[in-house]
Parts: sequence; structure tokens; C-alpha cells
Amino acid sequence: MPTALLRGSAAALLALTLAACGSTGTGTPGADAPATSQPGTTLAALAVATPVALTAGQTLQLNVTVNGQPAQPGQLKWTTSNAAVATVTQTGLVTAVSAGSATIRAALATNTASFIDFPVTVTAASAPAPAPAPSTPSAFAQQVLDLTNAARAVPRSCGATSHAAAAPLTWNAALGQAAQGHAADMAAQNYFSHTSKDGRTFSQRITNAGYTPYRTIGENIAAGQGTPQQVVDGWLKSEGHCRNIMNPNFKELGVGYAYTTTSTYRHYWVQDFGAR
Repeated sequence: MPTALLRGSAAALLALTLAACGSTGTGTPGADAPATSQPGTTLAALAVATPVALTAGQTLQLNVTVNGQPAQPGQLKWTTSNAAVATVTQTGLVTAVSAGSATIRAALATNTASFIDFPVTVTAASAPAPAPAPSTPSAFAQQVLDLTNAARAVPRSCGATSHAAAAPLTWNAALGQAAQGHAADMAAQNYFSHTSKDGRTFSQRITNAGYTPYRTIGENIAAGQGTPQQVVDGWLKSEGHCRNIMNPNFKELGVGYAYTTTSTYRHYWVQDFGAR
């Protein structure tokens, strides 16, 4: 779910403000106490607002009135009981951080004994749905597959290791799903690693995509290269990546590619190799 600014209103929650300074107030929470002299800004009693439910990553603007008018800047002091679950700014903007419960309190700056509590429950964000398994490679993935097989067709040295020509790889939908899912995740979450943000390793991603049992698997990743030719050339110039490409034990390949203008490298590439 995209981060959204949800607007909630606690209008009149501070309407149990005393209508007179110094009154103890016996009114029902949510209702005005009777006026006995000049209006004041001291709360009659504490109040508890309707519970708020958020998903981690969401924000919510809480709005409070004092004496029937929107609270002015500096008039309230906002606090949270658990910043690991939810934080709040001094303008009442709540950010859900992680799963759990917290209480957001809006107290009068001049009398913090007068306050309103907002119970907040945060649930964890749902994991993104896995990318569908492509039965055939995309245009870029097909080019990477073709370039990889062209490289395997001739003997070459990967650093100090010489490799004989190897048989061509065939496309595998499950490996393609694992590769595309990781490329898309790196682009969306702006990171570059064989380990996913959720802690999964490449072998776990491949297994989760349905490539099991297997005899052997491997993975190459790259970022920043704008074309299939550039990324395969880069892999071949790197000893470890080159060894994966030339490994005769690998029989199948899946390729992932993702692009976004908001990430550091913009272009993200994944090769997942396997044999069963």
C-alpha cells in the first residue's frame, strides 16, 4: 500500500475544556461543561479518543479543537508513549513505524494535566505479492539469455581460470520469477544486494519461486547498466560473475530487469542460474 496521508478529525475532543478557569468539571467527555465565567483553556478532565488503526509506513494528521476552535501552533504538546511503534510531530502528524500499540497524547502546553489520548494500533505492512512467473522471457531478458549463451559458446578466461565452451542455457520460468522479483524489489526499495531487505538469500528466493529440488544454483546481479549488452559485458569482465556464466553445471537461466527513476542506479539486473 502506498504511503498515504490519512486525515482524521478529533473535533470537539477538547470540547470538554472548562468554560471557566479553575473549574473542576463534571461534564461527560466529548461535551462542553457549563460556563460559569470567562472562557478558559483548562481541560475539565482527560478524554480518550476513538482508537486509530494504521499500517506501518502510513501517516495520520490528528486535529484537535480547544474551546471550539482549532488548536493554535504551540497551544498543545504532543507526545507518544512508544516511538518504536508511532511517532508524532508537534503539529499532530502521526507516523506508524512498526507493529504494536502506542498512545498519542495531546496536552495543553500550559497545563499538561489536561490532555486527550489517542490509542494507536499499528499493523505490519503486507509483504509485496510475488511477481508472476513469466512463461517466456521479456525482450530484455531474452537478449540477456542470448548474449549469455553466445558467451558460453566460446572458450574464455575468467580471471586466472580458463573455461571451455559450455552448452547453452534454457529459459526457466521459476528462475525468471525469482530474478524478476529481486530486480523489482531492489529498484523499488533502492538497495543493491544478494540479500533481500526482508533477509531472504538468493537460494531462498529461488526455492520460494518453486525451483526445487535443485542440484546447483547461482546468481549474478548488476545495477546501472542501461542495456543487455552492457550488463553482460560487465559480468564477463568480473571474474566471479564470469565463472557463473561459463559454469557448465548450470543448465537453466532466469533473468530479471527493473527500472525506476527514483532509485540510485535506476537499472537493476538479476541472473538466476540452476540445474535440477
